[in-house]
Amino acid sequence: MSRLTALIIVYFLLAIAEIIGTHIDYLPLIFATKPLLMVILFVWFYLQTKESVNSKFRNYLLLSIVFAFGGDTFLMFLPFDEIFFLLGLGSFLIGQLFYVFSFSNSIVHSKEAFNKPVGVALLITFLIYYAILMYSLFPYLEDFLIPVLVYGAAVCAMGVSSGWRLNKVSKESFTLVFIGAMLFVLSDTIIAVNQFLFKGNLLNAQVAIMITYVLAQYLIVKGSVKYLKEL
Repeated sequence: MSRLTALIIVYFLLAIAEIIGTHIDYLPLIFATKPLLMVILFVWFYLQTKESVNSKFRNYLLLSIVFAFGGDTFLMFLPFDEIFFLLGLGSFLIGQLFYVFSFSNSIVHSKEAFNKPVGVALLITFLIYYAILMYSLFPYLEDFLIPVLVYGAAVCAMGVSSGWRLNKVSKESFTLVFIGAMLFVLSDTIIAVNQFLFKGNLLNAQVAIMITYVLAQYLIVKGSVKYLKEL
């Protein structure tokens, strides 16, 4: 078994342990596993892309993983104080922006034609999604209004930019990253709906959030590795 394979096995074993800890609400297990997820993914990505010719894309991805680690860590403390929701949101916001930078970099770096019909349709779809979600959440946001509006826009920008890579990168890289991005959007949507519409009481929300999040991060990073190795 290679070192890279071992890292991914550890990643998913930690994810399973964290999800179990979340399901049974056992904080020691959550605190012992959740912070390690992005550390493992960071090392896995770093080792495979050391010789990359597109250092900007690589560095943006690494920074996104770093801020995802910060977001994960802050949100673990959410049960103790709501301030950690804002800190986690801020950290993930920066991470989302670095994803946008990396995806945009791969678009600009390519000489292939941009698929305008698909690109416009995707943009309109996300604008509609954003409007519906924010309208639904608006009565419940109160002091969180501006942070949630800004973060929601960043998530939509991440989703759109992942879709705009169509025809700009290989089919495999596009598919992996796009599916990962959509799972990330789904994960964040569940967080918002659970936190504000259901006041944290949506059945199995935390488990659903972690499953979609863990898969999202893995697929985005895997698709990014694929992209960098094809350059």
